[in-house]
Amino acid sequence: MKAKGVVAWIGAGPGDARLLTLRGAEALVEAAVVVYDSGVPTGVLQLAGAGAEMVRNGPERFPGSGDLAAFLVDQAREGRRVVRLLAGDAQASAGEVSAVAAGGVPVRFVPGVGVSAEAISGLPVAAREPARQRQPLSGQRVVVTRAYEQVAEFSRKLRDHGAEVLEVPCIRIEAPTAREPLVEALAGLGSYDWMVFTSANGVDMFFGFFFRAFEDLRDLGAVRLAAVGPGTAARLRGLHLKVDVTPKVHEGREIAKALKGFMSLENLRILLLRAEVASPDLPRLLEAEGAIVDDVACYRTVAETADRTGDAARMMARGAEWVTFTSGSTVGQFHARFDLPEFLRRYPGVRTASLGPETTEALRQLSVTPAVEAEPHTMDGLIKAMERAAGASAAACVGGRGR
Repeated sequence: MKAKGVVAWIGAGPGDARLLTLRGAEALVEAAVVVYDSGVPTGVLQLAGAGAEMVRNGPERFPGSGDLAAFLVDQAREGRRVVRLLAGDAQASAGEVSAVAAGGVPVRFVPGVGVSAEAISGLPVAAREPARQRQPLSGQRVVVTRAYEQVAEFSRKLRDHGAEVLEVPCIRIEAPTAREPLVEALAGLGSYDWMVFTSANGVDMFFGFFFRAFEDLRDLGAVRLAAVGPGTAARLRGLHLKVDVTPKVHEGREIAKALKGFMSLENLRILLLRAEVASPDLPRLLEAEGAIVDDVACYRTVAETADRTGDAARMMARGAEWVTFTSGSTVGQFHARFDLPEFLRRYPGVRTASLGPETTEALRQLSVTPAVEAEPHTMDGLIKAMERAAGASAAACVGGRGR
């Protein structure tokens, strides 16, 4: 006998994913189908389980409320758990609930955390949050190409600076193709003088494998640690590990200079943990200083083609003001999926933003010169570079109108 499904209405609340109710988050994780409104924040949509079918509610899919209700009923009758996700509070969906219930399908109701306009207007002026000043990125569509696992924090920061974010992940982080070198490195951890990480991905993936093999961080031994930049260093410190070296310029090749400045590398054993496909420059520079280097892949980046939130389709239909790239792999996979030069010809107003020199070089290989490059090479540096450029453009437009 086929299991009977259920439809749950969830209010996304006031717009911050962190304010979604616990019951709502649990229902999203368990859902097989999520039908969401365009006003629902992307951060809330990301709480859905990886296998959930994401369906955007709109006139192109559901021309009338009857069609939407029929879809919800049909899905539930197939034995699927369905979530109807609304912006704000779920009480606005009373008509939908009635129509689905009339179809003989069990319904659930999960209100959101809402604050009405009337309640806010009734507060003393001193108790209200001051209105934010318009920022250079206000109203600008910014495309984020990082992996789904990494996109949330960067997107949040962009929204805090006024941007409208389109999340179009182009890469996915997976285990390396060949795991034997990593297994051997784990077995011989006590023989290394240094462990070098060139990305936060490397930290996450390596320690994922590490804790499957060991129960205690002390099994790392007395090894010293080096990180390519502050994001990677922060990930290590989050594990209560001391980072001995972080180069001032956050590039892989700069690690060799920083290590050399810290101590002689002659005959020291270095475990270099990074992506499966990476530049050979860093191990060569380390070996030139006399180090014995084991260059071990602890993860690989593969193409991400899923458009779980519909942001990729919206990008192709409407364009954007900015497309951000945080690695050479995001450049390559975006190009493979969308043809970057052709996309820029189609939308000549789009500007590209690069996290650092290696990302910029990947863009230039496609004959694309980024409008900005982050300095420092961090997410905050990237946002500041975009804001400066956007502010300069706005000032130029005002100046032009004034002449």
